[in-house]
Amino acid sequence: MGKSLVALLCDIAAPVGGYYLLRAFDVAPIWALTFSGLPPALRMLYLALRHRRVDGMGLFVLFIVGIGLVTSLLTGDARLQLIRSAWFSILIGVWMLASLWVGRRPTTYQATLALVPHRADTLEARWADTPSFRRVWRVLTVVWGVGGLVHSGLSVALAYTFPVDSVPGLDTVLSIASFVVLQVVTQVLLAREGTMNRMWARR
Repeated sequence: MGKSLVALLCDIAAPVGGYYLLRAFDVAPIWALTFSGLPPALRMLYLALRHRRVDGMGLFVLFIVGIGLVTSLLTGDARLQLIRSAWFSILIGVWMLASLWVGRRPTTYQATLALVPHRADTLEARWADTPSFRRVWRVLTVVWGVGGLVHSGLSVALAYTFPVDSVPGLDTVLSIASFVVLQVVTQVLLAREGTMNRMWARR
């Protein structure tokens, strides 16, 4: 719970709150966006140093922040900074959809295995002998992949439609709302399939 709270504060609260705090001190939007984007990168860097390894997601976050910094220095265009989360959503969406063809398991299923390693044997057994179980994870991967692409399109629309100072707050609301909707769809589909309910009921 504590780790989740730290992640929530660093990845969501700090960037948005930091942006509006810097703007209150008349920091230019481009630099407020740049500096407010540092907390997630610093958290990833801390975890990498602590565990002496960098995972793919950590490298990706650092890459996005680096691109934002270069953008700030070369263009001074705040709206290009505003769509950095859209790049994240696009790549995640494409990655998920691609996993349906190039991977042995769809991304959503692999992520679940990583989150509940103590259930990996049961999950793999279900994957091997239950077609509806395999199908629901493929459907969920499509849902999350398409959801990521839709989210990116809406983020870009926000960035180029609304005043710059309105976008960080609106984009955060959009991100949270998108996540909640996708989680609800996920739980409904898993409940309808039924296998997960039976599996979690086991002791």
